[in-house]
Amino acid sequence: MKIALCQINPTVGAIDSNKNKILEFYKKALSENSDIVVFPELAITGYPPQDLLLDEDFIELNNVAINSLAKKATNPLIVGYVRKENNQMFNSAALCKDGEIVNNYDKILLPTYDVFDESRYFTQGAWPTVWPITYNGKKVKIGIQICEDLWDDGYDKKVSYLQKQKGADFLINISASPFRDKKINDREDQISQKVKEVKIPFLYCNIVGAQDELVFDGSSFAVDEKGMCFAKSEPFIEDTLYVDLKSTSRIKINYNSKYENYFNALTLGIKDYFNKTNNYEAIIGLSGGIDSAVVAVLASHALGGAAVYGVSMPSKFSSEHSKKDAELLAHNLGIDFKTIPIQKLVDRFESSLVDFFSGTDRGTAEENIQSRVRGNILMALSNKFGRLVLSTGNKTELALGYCTLYGDMSGGLSVISDLNKNEVYELAKWVNKNKGNCIPLNSIEKPPSAELSPNQVDPFDYDVISPLVDLIVQKTYSNTELINQGFEEKTIVEIKNKIHFNEYKRRQAPIGLRVSKKAFGFGRRFPIVNHFKEK
Repeated sequence: MKIALCQINPTVGAIDSNKNKILEFYKKALSENSDIVVFPELAITGYPPQDLLLDEDFIELNNVAINSLAKKATNPLIVGYVRKENNQMFNSAALCKDGEIVNNYDKILLPTYDVFDESRYFTQGAWPTVWPITYNGKKVKIGIQICEDLWDDGYDKKVSYLQKQKGADFLINISASPFRDKKINDREDQISQKVKEVKIPFLYCNIVGAQDELVFDGSSFAVDEKGMCFAKSEPFIEDTLYVDLKSTSRIKINYNSKYENYFNALTLGIKDYFNKTNNYEAIIGLSGGIDSAVVAVLASHALGGAAVYGVSMPSKFSSEHSKKDAELLAHNLGIDFKTIPIQKLVDRFESSLVDFFSGTDRGTAEENIQSRVRGNILMALSNKFGRLVLSTGNKTELALGYCTLYGDMSGGLSVISDLNKNEVYELAKWVNKNKGNCIPLNSIEKPPSAELSPNQVDPFDYDVISPLVDLIVQKTYSNTELINQGFEEKTIVEIKNKIHFNEYKRRQAPIGLRVSKKAFGFGRRFPIVNHFKEK
């Protein structure tokens, strides 16, 4: 039996376009003599559709699309869609064959953690089932399941086990599982463990592409009854993986490095965000520092150098080496580069405020005028020429509030907001080693600085603070646990207070691409007004 796992990139809400893509991949799979053709979770609507599911017209278009596909199905077609019955909605998989929908499977386990909120919309499926399919004159039984049904630890219903009990000859999981660090490894470990329990082959078909802050890596694959991989697709690209259940070949799984995955995820995230929002060109403020350098590299690889515009906006505090580093970076990437000095604008701002600031010490308010002037220039260029501003703040800065509202936080997409400062440096080193030596060495080696005052350097030891922020945000460690990790209590309290206090800034930030287990986005929900302090 030859099964095609179609790792496609649908767009949320583009139901006709998604249907046509499914049909295109289906016909190609049939031309390759596939017996069964499989598509990911909610492939018709895109994932996650969120409150579009509350729109009756959206559900109806989804119904029209699945019925249209069913009429064109000859060999079995398995595809994810939204099924509605008796005013209840189900995250479902349809089995289409011989011009009709012959069976449905409703997702059993509905995740309600991190970025998932499926119980808001969907009703839980009643019970795991198997589908009988006739192949070469004999019946085989398929245990179809949807995404979270695989991750049944902590749930009462063990979907894979129950499907094996019902006689499934093999399992197929259709997924919309977003990428994060180590997620690819975790999936394959989970499936290998399941197969050791049920002792039947397992096929996994995942969506690929980006939707808002989520990036989906695909990474579809198949394992035999012993948990050994015998077919695997490339991550981060559309692909059809052809699986021969009688194959005797086995594949050693070689995982990409953390920073290769980050590079691929972030470039895909940029590319899809631009394509799916009908944007074509990006504009970036180039400071000569590491953050804007990494964002420019990612953007140029995602969109092409001709579509990226770099702008240097020096003030009197900008060092000569920073200005030269910005220009050299643009030259190395082949992107457009312009310089707009801002000191005269800053002076005009300050002179207009001199009476109001009289009697106060010079400080953050004056420094941030520079950042806000730069933000206004970038937004003006964006409005005039239709270029989307990419903001360049990293996760450590956003956590601590070391960023300026309506200044360096301005933009339409925050590319590296889920990388801590140390990860930004490591990604830069990976880029220089693997994608051409394009980032000036000085940008990597010099002390990080916002250059908003004389001889300014960032007031943090990032080797200490970046890991601490990650343990607080991603793992929600208590003060005691952090002390046991070797951090000083005074530092812990200070950093936690900064994270809590600066929630209001992050709430106004552009969306950022998620690559960690817990990003600053809709998977992390803390109140702005928050007087809780851990004892």
